[in-house]
Amino acid sequence: MKATKLLEEIRANLKDYPIEYLRNKVTDDRYKDPLTKSLAKYNSETWDEIYAKNITEDYDISDSIVENIKNDINFYFDTYAGGDEETREFTKYISLYLALIVKRPLHPVGDNPIKDQVFLENGEYKCKNRIMSIKDENSLCRYCVCKNAGLSFGF
Repeated sequence: MKATKLLEEIRANLKDYPIEYLRNKVTDDRYKDPLTKSLAKYNSETWDEIYAKNITEDYDISDSIVENIKNDINFYFDTYAGGDEETREFTKYISLYLALIVKRPLHPVGDNPIKDQVFLENGEYKCKNRIMSIKDENSLCRYCVCKNAGLSFGF
């Protein structure tokens, strides 16, 4: 599959998502968890980016990788999220974009290696949870650009 075709598929599947709901989570005082707010900000900004993105040099993306990611997200939601179809589809297409089109982490990136779970260090994305989470069945960590953060962060 060409990257431009995947981007079209992503756009088509995200166009009806109620993005304002997600954007509002960032400033809504009912959401106290900073991770929830950070994820809402990261994903809503990514949604905006998807519709502004122009691929100037098209490239091939393995159909099997696309299907594996979709299947792994379906597995996760079937196993842990009780079939929330709208969130499942949103997560699926945001993840495809991040992993295969722009090659960025699947989680928000912070700037503090001490407090943030995902951060940029020496030009590489690092994730503190990856070393453990990659062992999970059907883990999306296999597709994420992050490297393990290393033992200096408590692992």
